[in-house]
Amino acid sequence: MKKTDLKTGQRLVEEHQFRSKNEIVLESTDKNELWSLLTEQVLENLAKFQMNWSGWTFHSIVALDIHTVGYKPLTGSSWVPLPKFLASKKALINMKNTDNQCFKWYIARALNLAKRKIKKTQIGSQNT
Repeated sequence: MKKTDLKTGQRLVEEHQFRSKNEIVLESTDKNELWSLLTEQVLENLAKFQMNWSGWTFHSIVALDIHTVGYKPLTGSSWVPLPKFLASKKALINMKNTDNQCFKWYIARALNLAKRKIKKTQIGSQNT
């Protein structure tokens, strides 16, 4: 960005960063549309900067960085044993299944809670 100081006539040049949001890119993502969206975001940030910081104008692009990260969405799978420190708490339900539909079985279990068996000694103490 460049600016001329009105008092001294000195020309100032400073680097400023203008960024876009992070986006998830899948195989089906239209790369041209994504590029247009990200470019628009950067240009919008540039325009906001120029409006808020009067006198600054675009000078040049010093660098353009594109950062990528591998994306592996969570997927369901079959039963896996809990780590010992979690299994010993006896607070989690880890139903065994042989298919890849753990979530379906979890929901079915939550909607059809099994009645807890109460020992006779507990029943006797509840009545007194």
